[in-house]
This record gives sequence, C-alpha cells and structure tokens, in this order.
Amino acid sequence: MGDDSASQDLVQDVAKEGILESTWDAVSGGAEAVGGWALNEVTAGGETAYHAGSGVVNAVEGDWDGAAKDMTEMSSAALNFVTGGALGAAETGYNVGVVASGGGESAHDAENNALKAAGEWLGDQAYDLTHPEESN
Repeated sequence: MGDDSASQDLVQDVAKEGILESTWDAVSGGAEAVGGWALNEVTAGGETAYHAGSGVVNAVEGDWDGAAKDMTEMSSAALNFVTGGALGAAETGYNVGVVASGGGESAHDAENNALKAAGEWLGDQAYDLTHPEESN
C-alpha cells in the first residue's frame, strides 16, 4: 500500500505543477514544428522543381529571358528554404522599400537583371577569347 500512496502523491504533484501539460505542449509543439518544416520542405522542393522544369522548357524553345527568369526563381526558392525564409524576408523588405520610395524594379527583377548583365558580360568575354581577330 505504501507504494500506491507514493505513486498517487507523485501523480498529484506532477498534476499540480503542470508538468504533464508542459510535456504534452512540448511534444505536440515539436510535432507541429516537424510537420510545418516537412510541409515547407515539400513546398520549396516543388517550387524549385517547377521553375527548373519551366526554365529548361523555355531554353529548349529559345526563350532565353524566360529561362533566365525561371532559373532565378528556382535559385531563390531553394535559397529561401535553405535560409529558413530569411531570403524571402529580405526580398519583401526590399520590395516594401521600393514601393515606399515611389516605385522601381522588384527584388526578383533586380536579381534577374543583374544575372542577365553578368551572363552577357561573361558571354562577351568568352566570345572575345575565341575570336581575337574581332576584338578591338
């Protein structure tokens, strides 16, 4: 009987302290976090795959600007997931600043234009290396 009394006292103490509720909250909160993370992972993977596929289709069809935009979107989706949403938050902050200052190009457009300019410069450099007789 002494063991039963000690067990009952322990259960009453645990209930009074809210330990069971705290433990349950921690376990259920952890499950929600894992579930939310898994949903975010699947969403980010799907978005990344969509833009990769669309970019390949655009490249095959000769739509280089569309392909570049899709590849920018693909890398943004992947980086946004890897950074835990920090990239998306930074892009949103940039876009809010653009709107507040009277307008301009969005974060995605700025990324796309910068990558396009870098790609054109790199292409020009490669062309000049392979065609020295045409360089200035």
